[in-house]
Amino acid sequence: MIKFYFPEKQIPFHFFEALQIFGTACGMPTFCAEAESYRLELLNDRGEVLKNHEITSEMATADAGIHAEGVSETNLLKRYLYKIMSEYTGYSSPWGCMTGVRPTKIVNVLKKRGLDNRAVFSHFKEFYLMNDEKAKLAIETSDIQTPFLEEQIAHHENIGFYIGIPFCPTRCLYCSFTSNSIAKYRKSLDLYLDLLEREIKESLLIAKQAGYKIESVYLGGGTPTSLDEARFERYMKIVTDNIDISSVKEFALEAGRPDSITKGKLLVAKNAGVNRISVNPQTMNDFTLKRIGRLHTAQQTEEAFYLTREAGFKNINMDIIAGLPGENTGDFMRTLTKIEEFSPDSLTVHTLSIKRAADLRLDEENRNLLHGDEVGVMVSAARNTAIKLGMHPFYMYRQKNMMGNHENVCYCRPGCESPYNIHIMEEEQTIIATGAAGVSKRVSAGGESIERAFNVKGIEDYMARLDSMIERKRDLFLK
Repeated sequence: MIKFYFPEKQIPFHFFEALQIFGTACGMPTFCAEAESYRLELLNDRGEVLKNHEITSEMATADAGIHAEGVSETNLLKRYLYKIMSEYTGYSSPWGCMTGVRPTKIVNVLKKRGLDNRAVFSHFKEFYLMNDEKAKLAIETSDIQTPFLEEQIAHHENIGFYIGIPFCPTRCLYCSFTSNSIAKYRKSLDLYLDLLEREIKESLLIAKQAGYKIESVYLGGGTPTSLDEARFERYMKIVTDNIDISSVKEFALEAGRPDSITKGKLLVAKNAGVNRISVNPQTMNDFTLKRIGRLHTAQQTEEAFYLTREAGFKNINMDIIAGLPGENTGDFMRTLTKIEEFSPDSLTVHTLSIKRAADLRLDEENRNLLHGDEVGVMVSAARNTAIKLGMHPFYMYRQKNMMGNHENVCYCRPGCESPYNIHIMEEEQTIIATGAAGVSKRVSAGGESIERAFNVKGIEDYMARLDSMIERKRDLFLK
């Protein structure tokens, strides 16, 4: 048993972050509030103290040595607590004590301070205590991002424009996004599109008044292709009637559910100018698809992929997830074999994360989850597959409660990078978002400050409160 003592009534967030690294691997310690000091204890089954460590800023600074320079006190304390927990549990995270969502953002900051890749690698190893593979992954991803970030610095007026369709055929077991049953809201779809068109028009007017130029248009959700063919055609027409697609670099479509893809929808999307599309299997094992709530089969994924290729799309992304309930390494390898056979242009490798809003957190029957070490084998194998397909990583992010404390990373062939995804992860480009649950953000030149305006998540709320959401955008972008 491990106990963590702290003087406050609630555990300070930076300490909680450090301890949460161990949550999915070996469990959280017992919290003991209103103690005299910060202290960690390791006890045996009889409650006898085997080891104990005081945790002070002075100790944390001394332990970090030369790497403490320029580092905040909270990050030094997180690192020190992580090291002691690693000693007590025998567990080391592949990302070490790093808890941030955006590892490449840290690489980019260090580069701005004058560090070269070798120095960044050393800092990641010595201060964050991460393994070689993750340090190299973060640096390689940052290198690919550099020209995109430099372009944004030179043209701060460039923005992303998001248009959301928050409907799906079914809800996946692991999903925490705003996703509503398309069948439940079928009678409301036309009204939703009416209001969405109005919000798009008003948002474009705001963008023009603010002096913005749209670089990327991203059609997400939910699953936009869950709309029937007639409504999907109307949706695409709403977009192209209002936005000059010929002037944007990226026009991306999430067609993530293979059972929502038809030849008719693909032709509409291609004719509209979509130049990046996602066909997401998550797994190529039918027993897993059924378990996680996706009603399509692996065969339907295969058919959808080749249908998309036949429609003329030259930048097709596929998403897969390492660590899905009930899957072992052999199951995941079968998925990778099929991915290699498909040879997509982009491959997004997610690590399963147990999110608060996901049904998986509540579903004990399907919680048959793997140990983090086995998930690590899967993640490494996926990276090898991407390399074999001639891909490099171009954006990545991490989440809490990820199996094995790994990451989500997108690989692609050179020239198939998604500017929208790079910029939204690095948080240095303004985004105007439309549709239910859209989050608009205004990023200052240089990315020093970020302000946000949130659209409501509920469909009924969106349809009733559109005026207030448009006003929020005016306040955010035109004040």
